[in-house]
Amino acid sequence: MIHIFIVNPYAGKKTFADDLREKLKNIDGLNYFVFNTRNAGYETELIDRVVRIFQGEKLRFYCCGGSGTMRNMLSGFDSLEDVEVAFFPCGLTNDFLKVFGEKEKLFYDIEELINGEVMEVDYIRTNHGIALNTLSTGLDAHCQTKMESYRVLTILGRQTPYSLSLLSGILFAKNNKYTITVDEETFEDVYTEVFFGNGFVLGGGLYFDYDANIQDGKFIYSFVKGVYGIKRIKTMLAIGAKNFKKVENILQKGMCSQVTIKKTDGTPFVVNHDGELVKDVTEVHAQVIRKGLHLVVPKGVIS
Repeated sequence: MIHIFIVNPYAGKKTFADDLREKLKNIDGLNYFVFNTRNAGYETELIDRVVRIFQGEKLRFYCCGGSGTMRNMLSGFDSLEDVEVAFFPCGLTNDFLKVFGEKEKLFYDIEELINGEVMEVDYIRTNHGIALNTLSTGLDAHCQTKMESYRVLTILGRQTPYSLSLLSGILFAKNNKYTITVDEETFEDVYTEVFFGNGFVLGGGLYFDYDANIQDGKFIYSFVKGVYGIKRIKTMLAIGAKNFKKVENILQKGMCSQVTIKKTDGTPFVVNHDGELVKDVTEVHAQVIRKGLHLVVPKGVIS
């Protein structure tokens, strides 16, 4: 087996890429190649090239970055049926791995991951690409857009762009009227946030459920009805604290296997796939592909 490491050198601390190479060099008998990404979205092109170069070989791919790196990597495969993928996290939040609870910490040991086993998990396929953890729009998409503008401010601290974008979202993100069909049921209302999750955490701190089953072929969905000002702040704090009862009058929650989202007036909007934005979208169709991804996990994760 050839182990292919796709490294986002801009994720994590500055020495992440060099530190990883040093660790790999010291693992006896490991047949591997390391490829650095150049910019956001380059992972997709890189995967396509690597698959063609090593055609006929048994490959295992490692996402060495954050949620967005993983999303872009998965989008590079023509098919995920025979692909093994591992997640070596170094992003800001690495939200998907939170579904593993205390066992999340095992993913941070690269040798444990290399010696891991395959677990079949769900992923989200849409008409605008793939997501592993979440599909969402509204306040969080506003925040992600602002983060792109604030990225230069990482010189003041890694959390600075995230904190400023969250503040901007709470204060200035617009509410929009959406028409949303989940399985056979349609909702039409003004919402601050529209969330669909294979996992249950968005942006490291917004929890839309207590747990998630990543093998049941279902989304968790949660729609936050339109709120502004102090009520919006209280709502986001309650969701961040997993105090759902406090905001149950403005939350619509449930589970489904497929969804269609559009703004009721037909105008374009922005969709967030695992921290990567898809802009100028007029309609989203998405479904959960049950156990469609062969995810490599450290031994001990699978009970």
